[in-house]
Amino acid sequence: MPPPTAPLLSLQWQEVSLTRNELTVRAEKAKDGETRTLPISARLKAVLEMVKVAPDGKEHSPAGYVFGDAVGGRVLGPKKTWATTCRNAGVRELHFHDLRHEAGSRLLEAGWPLHHVQEMLGHADLKQTSTYLNVTRVGLQDSMKRFGTAPLHSVAPEADQEHPAACNTPAASETQVTVN
Repeated sequence: MPPPTAPLLSLQWQEVSLTRNELTVRAEKAKDGETRTLPISARLKAVLEMVKVAPDGKEHSPAGYVFGDAVGGRVLGPKKTWATTCRNAGVRELHFHDLRHEAGSRLLEAGWPLHHVQEMLGHADLKQTSTYLNVTRVGLQDSMKRFGTAPLHSVAPEADQEHPAACNTPAASETQVTVN
């Protein structure tokens, strides 16, 4: 059987650690050929704990596919399921890959450093990551609210600080002293 079209669909249970809250995308399954270990959120962990059990009540084997069928078998692509889901929800013009763009944009709006978003998306450089990110008006409003409530730090020197000599005034060490 050919490999799945996306690293997400090739993720196996042996590459997920629910105790360490992370998953590993192995080099042979990654587009860039590099192994990456990524953290998982508490929400994703809860979902993974629910789907780790097969219909027979037993946990999927380590070789089972995390985003596979009900018994941990390999799924080659989400197109049919995605199309059906979108049609049933009345959603048009939304592609499965759009979720990747959305995730990167929401991470950035949540305050993640850009290089962390880059790592989560598995991009080689920030330019590639920036093509994925979309800022919403709500996100801009939230950023402005955070900016408006952040403490301000003065860039002017404090009144009790000693001010350096002006540029045209000789410093004390340069002043000549004459003794009569």
